[in-house]
Amino acid sequence: MENQNYRMEFMVHYHEVNPEEQATPLTLLYFLEDAAIAHSESVGYGLSQVKAEGLAWVLNRWHLQMEQYPRLGEKVIIETWPSSFERFYGRREFLIRNMTQEIIGRATSLWIFYNIATKRPSRISSEFGIVYGLDPLRAIDDSFEPLQGFEAGAEKCEQDFSVRRSDIDTNGHVNNANYLQWMLEVVPEGIYQTNQLASIEIQYKKETTYGSSIRSKCQIVGSDGLQPVCRHVILSDDSVQELAIAKTVWVRR
Repeated sequence: MENQNYRMEFMVHYHEVNPEEQATPLTLLYFLEDAAIAHSESVGYGLSQVKAEGLAWVLNRWHLQMEQYPRLGEKVIIETWPSSFERFYGRREFLIRNMTQEIIGRATSLWIFYNIATKRPSRISSEFGIVYGLDPLRAIDDSFEPLQGFEAGAEKCEQDFSVRRSDIDTNGHVNNANYLQWMLEVVPEGIYQTNQLASIEIQYKKETTYGSSIRSKCQIVGSDGLQPVCRHVILSDDSVQELAIAKTVWVRR
């Protein structure tokens, strides 16, 4: 890997772990977001600088794979880099390492450069590739094809949630990582208690804001006995508009 890849160290704190004292998937997504933001700040394209120009990055896709979750008190290193800028899309890659430099997780993401006033995508300047430095290596080789929706006839679990003030990010919308929290809340207890999340793919479709109600649905679509697979959808309060869809794969603890 090239030297411009950005690295940031994190400590796993008590409020970031599950009952097994492992960092939660939500914690890992927050770490990835923080590292991406810090990288942008370091090259002069941080949140405030981009927002001053009426622009923002909007996350469209996450794909996270974890082989091992860091534990309470452990440190992890997030390594991140952009692998491409095309028109108004940017791909950003991540490696998650423990303190002995072993890769314990990896992620790839797709972002849309967005004009806040027009609410339309905005073309990415060629300067971005120069300033950030591009490394075409992918952490996960994902072409980001559209995710599949629910299968007819399969069992569903669902629950309603209200969007809280604490769910809102700097763009005035629900923080992207919080959709994962709503999705995991409705995973059947038999899967959640005996397995851990090995892979999550999320596709974001429409933002939602404070005071809204959403419905989270989960459907078990397959299992080979060791890896249950679930599909997820987050719906608007009228249960018509899809806000996000996802696929999760689980492995025995």
